[in-house]
Amino acid sequence: MGFFRFRKVIPLGRFLRINVSKTGTSLSVGRPGATVNVRKDRVDGTVGIPGSGLSYKERLSNRGCASLLVLALLLASSLAAVVAYAR
Repeated sequence: MGFFRFRKVIPLGRFLRINVSKTGTSLSVGRPGATVNVRKDRVDGTVGIPGSGLSYKERLSNRGCASLLVLALLLASSLAAVVAYAR
């Protein structure tokens, strides 16, 4: 017997995405080949070969406070990139 999955990806620029699923939301930063995904309870990193289906995923942090720190750093760097691009 199978099960249903739900996932919606909302792009917020070239390298930033919000992922919404039935288990919660997360923020992904990166591009094909290297991505960091931040959820409320963990931070995951993924590297792979784009188009091949081969990738390696590893949990970078299990703590919620670490996730918030990484999220703040990612948002700050994204904001800096947007400001630099606007000039």
